[in-house]
Amino acid sequence: MPFTLFSAAGCLRCKIVKFYMDDHGMVYDDHDIKAEGKDVFNGFYRKNRPDIFRGGEGIEFPILYTGEKIKQGVGEILAFLKAEDKLIEFIKRSDLSHGWISGLNISAKDASMGDNFIEILGYLKTHGLLIQLETDGHNAFLLETIIMENLVDRLIFQLRGPAELYETITGFPLEKEELCKSLCLAGKSPEYQIILSISCIPRPDGQFSYLSPEEATSAAALVEQATGSKRHPFFIKGVAPPPDLDILPLPLPAFFKYRTACRPHMVLAEILK
Repeated sequence: MPFTLFSAAGCLRCKIVKFYMDDHGMVYDDHDIKAEGKDVFNGFYRKNRPDIFRGGEGIEFPILYTGEKIKQGVGEILAFLKAEDKLIEFIKRSDLSHGWISGLNISAKDASMGDNFIEILGYLKTHGLLIQLETDGHNAFLLETIIMENLVDRLIFQLRGPAELYETITGFPLEKEELCKSLCLAGKSPEYQIILSISCIPRPDGQFSYLSPEEATSAAALVEQATGSKRHPFFIKGVAPPPDLDILPLPLPAFFKYRTACRPHMVLAEILK
């Protein structure tokens, strides 16, 4: 059974998917939702409304139907066509439009599909999309390759805290050396931000509490130590606690203390609202 593709005339992301499928000899039925495929898609949408994402700008295209699964957006579709669901930690739905693609994260726990991920990045970049990547410092070897091959236009570095707390926060061990290497590489991206997450983390006594200003200081100091610079685009961001924790979100004034704690090491530190 061939794939069913719902596309829109003039949609760059749709063209990229069709190029990819044609390049790899994949058989598909293409329905232009602005022309002959409008009625076909409307019937498909009515049957599958809960499984189709609709954002502020409307329904995201292209949409691929396998006969069993629905994949939406150029990143998710190419990832599926390349490796079914094996790239799901690397590639998720994009929140960006107008020439940019996001939802691309280097820090998968299983990096064995890294070469496939880089191949998809290369295809997206070659066909005209601007790439926004995220990392939390894991898989520095992948970031190094991506930087060397000019496959990133904007890097969002999600700094979870000081190195010694990384495994506690992420559940995924990370050596300080690797974290420092990733931080050094971040500055080689054409555009980048380092965002320190102020989240609730488990403590040795079994309780949860927010990353403290002192721990934020250690994280900012690590960035300075790793890169030799105090002048990075450094932001402090609050993360809402999970609903099952009886902990209130931090009020905005609480973040001034974090900013003050970080600025001796990151002089450009600001609060991300």
